[in-house]
Amino acid sequence: MRICILEEFTRLGGGQVYALQMARALTELGHSVDFVIAGEVRVDPKYPVRHVDVGFKASYDPVSLLINYMNHRRLRGLLSKYVSDCDLVINNHPNYIPYSKGPIVLHGLSFVDFIIDENGNIKNQPLFWVLSRIYRIYDESFMIYNSRYTMNLAKKLLPKMGIEPSLEHILSPHYTISTDKIPQKEDYVLTLGRLEWSKGYRELMKIAPKIRRRIIVAGRADSRESREVIKALRSVGNIDVMPDIDEKTKEELYKHASTYLHLKPNEHFGIAVLDAIATATIPIVPRTGGPWTDIVEEGKYGLGYTNTEEIPQLISKAENTLDREKIFKSRERYSPENFKRKLMKALSMAIRGKTTE
Repeated sequence: MRICILEEFTRLGGGQVYALQMARALTELGHSVDFVIAGEVRVDPKYPVRHVDVGFKASYDPVSLLINYMNHRRLRGLLSKYVSDCDLVINNHPNYIPYSKGPIVLHGLSFVDFIIDENGNIKNQPLFWVLSRIYRIYDESFMIYNSRYTMNLAKKLLPKMGIEPSLEHILSPHYTISTDKIPQKEDYVLTLGRLEWSKGYRELMKIAPKIRRRIIVAGRADSRESREVIKALRSVGNIDVMPDIDEKTKEELYKHASTYLHLKPNEHFGIAVLDAIATATIPIVPRTGGPWTDIVEEGKYGLGYTNTEEIPQLISKAENTLDREKIFKSRERYSPENFKRKLMKALSMAIRGKTTE
C-alpha cells in the first residue's frame, strides 16, 4: 500500500518523532510511505516528500488558526490533489492540517490545548465553542490516541465539540534509546527539554539548591528566549546546561544518570520519560499527564509529585524506594516490536473501516 502521512516539519518535536517511527515501521511492513508536508520544511524526514505551500506558518496555538481561518480553508481545498494516489492517508497533525479522510492521530487535544488544563477542564468556553465548529470536520473519524491520557481527554471533550469517533485505538510511541543491561550509574539528575521558560525551568531554579547533587539540563536552544534561559540556569551552582547536544551525547547522559526529572505537568505522552525507563534511569514526574498515567503507571515504575517542593526529597529516596531492575524491564511495553504490532492492528481497523463506508 502507498501510505501518506500528513505532517509539518518546522521542528523535530515529539509529534514528528512519532511520525518518523510510523514511517519506519510501515516501511518495514512492506508499505510505501510519502510525507505530505504543509508549510516550511526545516527538518528533512528522509522520506519522499510532497510539499504543500501554504500562506501561514504551522501553529500550535488555535488562536493563530482562527486569525488565519481563510488560509486554513484554502489548505483544506489544496490537500486532495496531493493525496489522490494514496491508498491510506494518516493525519498526524490534525489541528494544523484539516484532512479527515483517514486515521487521525491525536497527541493530546491539540485542537483546544491552550484553553484546557491538564485534567481537561475548559478555561474559555466561548473560544471552545468557536474551535469546536472549525474542527467538527473530524466527526466520525478513526481516532488514534498517543496515550491513555490523551484518550481520556478525548472521551471527556470530543463529545462536547460535536465529535464522535467511528473507531478508536491507542498507539503510543516506542523508546528511542535503549540498552541491553543496566549501565553504570552516576550521581546526577538529568532533565531534557527545549530551553524555554514554559518547560518549568523557573521552578527548577527554586528547588535546585535543595537537591544537593549535580543537575544536567539538556535541550534544543532554538527558542527566542533560550539564551536568557541558559544564562539564568547557569547562575545556579549545581545546574549544568548542555544546549543542542547530539544523539550520542544524549544517549550517554541517559545511560549514566541516576534519576530523570520531568517538569512539564500536562505532557501528552513523554518520550523523554520513556527513554529514561529504557536506560534504567528512575523517572520522577508530575502526577498528571501521560508520563504518570501511561509510562510510570501511577507510581509502579517511577515516582510522582504534586508540588515541585516535593522533588528534592523524592530524588534523595528514589534509589531506596524503587527497584531499578523492575523499571528497566518495563521498557518492553513500549518496544519497537510492540509498536509495530499495534500499528498493524490500526491499519487493519482503518482498512476495514474504508470497506464498510
